Amino acid sequence: MWFEAISGLKVNLSKTEAIPVGEGIPMETLASVLGCKIGSLPTSYLGLPLGAPYKSTRVWDAVEERFRKRLSLWKRQYLSKGDHLTLLKSTLSSLPTYFLSLFVIPKRVCARLEKIQRDFLWGGGALENKPHLVSWKAICAAKKEGGLGIRSLTTFNKALLGKWLWRFANENEPLWKQIISRKYDLQEGGWCSKGVRDRYGVGVWKAIRNGWENFRSHSRFIIGNGTRVKFWKDLWCGNQALEEAFPILFNLSVNKEVGGSWGLRFNRHLNDWEVGEVESLLSKLHPSTIRRGVDDLLRWKENKNGTFSVKSFYSSLSRGTKPPFPARTIWTPWVPIRASFFAWEAAWSRLLTTNRLKRFGWSIPNRCFLCKHEEETTDHLLLFCEKARMLWLLIFSLFGVQWVMHSSVKRNLLGWHGSFVGKKREKAWRAALLCLMWTIWKERNRRGFDDIERNDQDIKSIFLYTFVNWARVYIEEHTLSLIDFVNWLATK
Repeated sequence: MWFEAISGLKVNLSKTEAIPVGEGIPMETLASVLGCKIGSLPTSYLGLPLGAPYKSTRVWDAVEERFRKRLSLWKRQYLSKGDHLTLLKSTLSSLPTYFLSLFVIPKRVCARLEKIQRDFLWGGGALENKPHLVSWKAICAAKKEGGLGIRSLTTFNKALLGKWLWRFANENEPLWKQIISRKYDLQEGGWCSKGVRDRYGVGVWKAIRNGWENFRSHSRFIIGNGTRVKFWKDLWCGNQALEEAFPILFNLSVNKEVGGSWGLRFNRHLNDWEVGEVESLLSKLHPSTIRRGVDDLLRWKENKNGTFSVKSFYSSLSRGTKPPFPARTIWTPWVPIRASFFAWEAAWSRLLTTNRLKRFGWSIPNRCFLCKHEEETTDHLLLFCEKARMLWLLIFSLFGVQWVMHSSVKRNLLGWHGSFVGKKREKAWRAALLCLMWTIWKERNRRGFDDIERNDQDIKSIFLYTFVNWARVYIEEHTLSLIDFVNWLATK
């Protein structure tokens, strides 16, 4: 066969299927000659559906089934929320990547898959119905913006599909591009195909092509001979398209879509004050040079090297203006992930304290489990309760510092910089706050669920032993004793 002769590979006909397309093909005869089976559409090829409507939710059933199979492996394991986060980011979020790189995910499917991820994050492998303490939109933000860095499937889908638009604009040889170019023709400039408006267009490319304008807004053009760049509308001169920088002249221009020819023509004589606009335009154009024989280039704005990457596109699509968040204090490699996740919940004031449980409909008295006097809120429990204050004073004495407490956990985390304690002790200082909050929370739960109370000295001891165990991650002496650690903290 031609394939074997060209590639040097041998076709295994016993695993081969002949699939008819159209009518009048004698498949039985062909199959008997080739020694293969007769198949039918829809089917799957290289893990992707072939011959099925790409918008059908059934196409995505295999992805959901993989989600549930993976969850079944974790159902019987005891995992913390921090472990859930690690597994979610390393495994579950990656399962649909293959499909997302080619198909636009239907909203219904996206909602189902994200619900599975949410339920796993808060409830574990059994997908228990536990409170979702922070919105999914906030969770999908970057860690520095207060999220957990879990990818939004919709945004990740757009970023992955952007790679096809980049390849179409920058590659000339691929067969798939030649087929699409012949079928739909090219836009002026040839950076993308014309819009797919036919009812029976190729659905996969039609969906990818719909993202071109968004993709284009993150790109800029490097001028060569200027034949493929639109004078007014493309970003090639400065940080703005000329239609935005000079809206008056753009409205007066005869040809607003001009490309390849850059002769400026206006639909009337210019007023005196409009002549000044033309002078500003010419001054802006002066540094640009047309280079004959050199092709125009498309470059990606979101990367310094000008090359497209899915990561940079995803970051630009999900970028937002959010208030400061203490991510650097919370997510540190020398603190257990479960404690960091807990601190993240505390920064959002989403701990399941009694005041929040009452909001969920629990009929319980709103009283702090530790001091038994005040209402139990996140800020009271971790900052102002007498048991917490006891540990705060212990930390300040260990490091020999004075500290003014802020009114909220988030503000204390934001201000918890360790530069003033010296480079040697900075890691310990940043870990101390999380260790304190983790110790208080565990003691609170012991009293609430097990009805067991430790005395003040035992609480201090538990805090110190936890602190020194965490410290062994970043202090080379792994046999460090508690006394040695306290002495080490006292030295600058």
